[in-house]
Amino acid sequence: MSDEFQFLQSQIDKLKRELEDLRIAENNVFSHIQLKDGITAPSTLTGWAYIYIDTADGDLKIKFGDGTVKTIATDT
Repeated sequence: MSDEFQFLQSQIDKLKRELEDLRIAENNVFSHIQLKDGITAPSTLTGWAYIYIDTADGDLKIKFGDGTVKTIATDT
């Protein structure tokens, strides 16, 4: 194979990988997120945060990995 052919083939391979990355990224786009309305507060898990609708008061909350809970929105 010539050097020019190898160069062109490497460029084609690179573009194929980039196209596949774009397809993957496109599949990770959401138009909406559904949450079950009213659950008990999840347990704390270090390194993770949970968004949930609290059954106790119906408010949208986030619970952080350190146990901190913040209200994002109220339903009243």
